[in-house]
Amino acid sequence: MRGGARALVIVLLCLPVWALTAAGQPQPATPVDGHDGVRSRRGYSAAQTKRGNGIAAPGIALAAVRDASMQSPRPARLRTIDPLAPPLPGPAGRVINVSTEPQLQSAIRSLRSDTTVVLARGTYVLTATLAIKGDVSRVGIRGATNNRDEVVLAGPGMAQANYGNAPSGIWTGGGVQGVMIANLTIRDFYQHPIVFNAGTQTPLVHNVHLINAGQQFIKANPDGAGAGVNNGIVEYSVIEYVTTAKDEYTNGIDVHGGAGWIIRHNLFRNIIGPPGTLAGPAVLVWNHSRDTLTEGNTFLNCARGISYGLIARADGKDHSGGVIRNNFFFRAGDQPGDAGIHVADSPNTHVLNNTVFVSGTYGAPIEYRFAGATGLVLTNNLIDGVIRARDGAQGVERTNLTGATSAMFVDAASGDLHLAASAVAAIDRGTPLGEVVDDWDGKSRPQGQSYDIGADEYASSPGR
Repeated sequence: MRGGARALVIVLLCLPVWALTAAGQPQPATPVDGHDGVRSRRGYSAAQTKRGNGIAAPGIALAAVRDASMQSPRPARLRTIDPLAPPLPGPAGRVINVSTEPQLQSAIRSLRSDTTVVLARGTYVLTATLAIKGDVSRVGIRGATNNRDEVVLAGPGMAQANYGNAPSGIWTGGGVQGVMIANLTIRDFYQHPIVFNAGTQTPLVHNVHLINAGQQFIKANPDGAGAGVNNGIVEYSVIEYVTTAKDEYTNGIDVHGGAGWIIRHNLFRNIIGPPGTLAGPAVLVWNHSRDTLTEGNTFLNCARGISYGLIARADGKDHSGGVIRNNFFFRAGDQPGDAGIHVADSPNTHVLNNTVFVSGTYGAPIEYRFAGATGLVLTNNLIDGVIRARDGAQGVERTNLTGATSAMFVDAASGDLHLAASAVAAIDRGTPLGEVVDDWDGKSRPQGQSYDIGADEYASSPGR
């Protein structure tokens, strides 16, 4: 029998909204988001496949970051809600050190392959979007330390329509292969903190803090033929609104037509619209995307969590394949919202060992829908409502536990969804799965006689 208690440190950031204005010499016009077609959708109520071209971002080992067949590296101990990122290796190739905004702009304009721009501690109020474009490979922008809050790229404000030449923070496109963005904060831009446009491949976003985006925080756009950005990784990052978005047109991550994305060990907080609106999913991967892996993330007070696909398409599937596993989703009872996990027109998707607690704000914390959603597997999920199949969707549901109560968790009211000793209906009651070998904390499964249901594997050892 397993017993004991665990403590979870929840670091709730209450950062002030920045009132910053762009300053400095005028810069040439910078390309802005090239795909706004998603606006017409504003009212939307298997293990990973082999990694594309194998191009690594500067200083990143392929074996540690790009191998989707392995579980991601984490210390085998209790994680805090705010993700603690493992340090990256030092940058390889040419390094450009900058300490002022003009130096930063100059370094980006002259960027060539195998170069990393390293930012000293400080706040850089951007006079223009940092645009990385052309045929360059293995390039990066990173803070000088592993503290993502010590380097800040600041915009004019998420509601500031007079944004000058800085509608977004970082923009890539036109043949950029292997770009890394790491160890910094990007905040208060009218459009996107980060936008990957067509022609970008294999981007890595590691240990960033994104605050108050006017639209999507990370946007990955397709080209005119629908070919998107492939093999992206977003990990160990915090994506949040201090209060709410300026309207409902937002997502934490929005991928169009992308293949092989990994979204892991991030915190999404307050991805919500103003009262009376329904914001988009914190993670939305759609528009003919495929083979996405979303694991080990935490969603706190978001209107919606993870959505593979969104609409029923006549010209193929909105998403296909992929795995959603070991995620925590918590929403308080005074925050309206929709499903925590939503699979739409996405065949052969696996939804495994997630914990979704919406405090009764929506009857079906996990939903799958549309006739194109076939071959789904939903196993070992722990939710406080029901799993619902809609509009002809078909899946196999095994050992899911519905109707969870707050008494099953260490501190559900604070978003701590680790299992309490009293959660006997979940402990050792799951189905062993080859696709799920550890839990949200990185503990191996099983810790007892069998797998536990949900994202947490209960263990008696203190500090694990």
